[in-house]
Amino acid sequence: MTADFTQRAEFSSETRELAVGAAGMPLTIHHPTGDAKGTVILIPGWSGTRSGPADILVFLASHLAKNGYRAVRLDLPGRGDALGSFAECDFDRMMDVTFKTIIGLQLSGPCTLVGICSGGNVSLGTVPLLMNAPKRVDARVVALSTLPFQPARSKSFERRRRWKNIKQYAAKAFSPRTWLRVIKGEVNLDRVKKNVTASEKPGGGERNLKDSVRDIERELLGWKEKALFIWGGGDEEAAPARAYFEKLHAHGMGAQSSFHTIDGANHNFYAKAWREEIARRIVEFLT
Repeated sequence: MTADFTQRAEFSSETRELAVGAAGMPLTIHHPTGDAKGTVILIPGWSGTRSGPADILVFLASHLAKNGYRAVRLDLPGRGDALGSFAECDFDRMMDVTFKTIIGLQLSGPCTLVGICSGGNVSLGTVPLLMNAPKRVDARVVALSTLPFQPARSKSFERRRRWKNIKQYAAKAFSPRTWLRVIKGEVNLDRVKKNVTASEKPGGGERNLKDSVRDIERELLGWKEKALFIWGGGDEEAAPARAYFEKLHAHGMGAQSSFHTIDGANHNFYAKAWREEIARRIVEFLT
C-alpha cells in the first residue's frame, strides 16, 4: 500500500502518481486508463534514478501504461529523491527495498520486474525473496544490459570493463565541453581514476557493495518463470554477459528464458529506434 499521493497528473493515455512505497522509497506510478493487466516494476542501475539513463524508464513506463499495464518506477536508497546514504546502500539493501515495495503494492495481477544494468541484477535477486514471501509472488523478469553477478566477474571481465571506460573517457577528452566541466569542478576526477584503474573486487578490510551475502545464482536455479534478456550489440560487455546468463539458463534458471541482442545498440540504448524495439519486445513478452 502506498502513502498519501503528493501529486497526480492526467495524460491522454495514462495517469501518473507520485507516492511513497512501503519501504519508504519514492515511486512514480503510471496507471492505464482502464483496468490494469498487471504490474511492472522498473528498477534503475547502480547509481541511476527512477528515470533511468536519458529517461529510458520513463519512456518504457509510459509505453506500458498505454498498453494496459500499471508501471511503477522507484528510486533506491541514496539515489534520486530517496533518503539514505549512497555509499552505504549495498546490493542486499536494494533487493530488500524492492521486495518490500512490491509486497506493499498489494498486487492483484501478474508482476514483472524490468531492470537496466545493475537493476537487472536487483530484479533477478528479488525473485527468490518474492517466491519465499508469506504470500508467494511469482514474478517474471526483463533484464536490460545486465552483467554477471559479482562472484562470476573474472579478471578478464574487469580488464574488459576498464578498457571500455578508458576508451569512453578518451573520446570525451577531445570535447571542449568536457574540459569546461573539469574547470568548473563538475567532473568527479576520483571516480574517473577509479573507473580506469581500480578493480571491482574489494581491498583489504573493505566489502564489495555490489556483492550479496546470498548465493543468488543457486537460488535462481529453482526459479521457473519467464525471463527476457536484452543487450546492445555495440556494448563490449554484452557478448560475455549473454553467454553467462545463457549458461545459467541451461542449468535451470528460468523455464522460458529468451535472449536478444539489438544490433549496434549501446549499453543504455540511447537511440529512439532501440528503445522502441525494447518497448515492443517487452509488451510481446507480457502478452
